[in-house]
Amino acid sequence: MSEENKPEETDVKPEEKQKTPEELIAELTADRDKWQALSRKNEDNFKAASKERDELKSSQMTDAEKAIEAARTEGRNSALSEVGMDLVNAEMAVQAATAGVKLPDTQYLNMSGFLGDNGRPNKDAVKSFVESLPKAKAEFPNLQGAGKQGNGAPTIDTMDPSELADLISDGSFI
Repeated sequence: MSEENKPEETDVKPEEKQKTPEELIAELTADRDKWQALSRKNEDNFKAASKERDELKSSQMTDAEKAIEAARTEGRNSALSEVGMDLVNAEMAVQAATAGVKLPDTQYLNMSGFLGDNGRPNKDAVKSFVESLPKAKAEFPNLQGAGKQGNGAPTIDTMDPSELADLISDGSFI
């Protein structure tokens, strides 16, 4: 028999029984949990190594380099403090438009409460505030004059023929 005509070998042996869906789910869940734990461990190792690297880097900096880094940090913080409130206002407007609510006048709000530690808007705080606002009520347009009116002068469809003739002959209809 040539190699081309041989039946393919499979990984499933005839004596092995097939796993039930519950067993398969349990096995896959255990495998997922194992890889999640390894991923978290690697993430923690990375954070520790990064922190150690930053400490080593800062310990080897000269006084001039430390002053430059402090100036950069101060500049970044001052720039964010200047535009932070604008960013919070923009975030509130976006969240309110998405939720379909009307924002109150911002002069009555403590906007600094919506700033995060990094000077950027705290999206969770903004979202929880916007969700606490009442939904805007649908305003209906004034429909006076549109459609059939129930009171007032009689309409043409309710007039008898003699009234209609009088209306036409007086010229007030045409």
